[in-house]
Amino acid sequence: MKKLIYTLPEYYLLILVVLAGYSPPYYVNPIFIGIAFVLVLQIIFKNKISGIIIAMLFFLANLYFLGAVLSEFNEFEVFNRKAQKLLLVGLSIWVANLLFSLTMVLKYTTNVFSGNSESNLEQQTV
Repeated sequence: MKKLIYTLPEYYLLILVVLAGYSPPYYVNPIFIGIAFVLVLQIIFKNKISGIIIAMLFFLANLYFLGAVLSEFNEFEVFNRKAQKLLLVGLSIWVANLLFSLTMVLKYTTNVFSGNSESNLEQQTV
């Protein structure tokens, strides 16, 4: 269970990148292909420094997303069904993203990796 919790954020972020970069019909943004490639490399090699950088960028992007949700909410003149739905869905996604980004930060700062008793990070140099 612990292994799943610590490996899930990278896969979740990879799915988000693929979905954000895809535009129907059959077009994928090249920048998102590069980001997906970096995430796949991170999943394979589990580099500590790049893991922390990716986690912090994900966290900062989530703060920007929170600002966008709150800004869109402020455009409602009255608190109606649509405003309630925006807050419910937007804040739910934001909380999930926040948990995943904090899990990534925790994973790469405390050397907890994939159920191994020995960490791959101890062998890396800065």
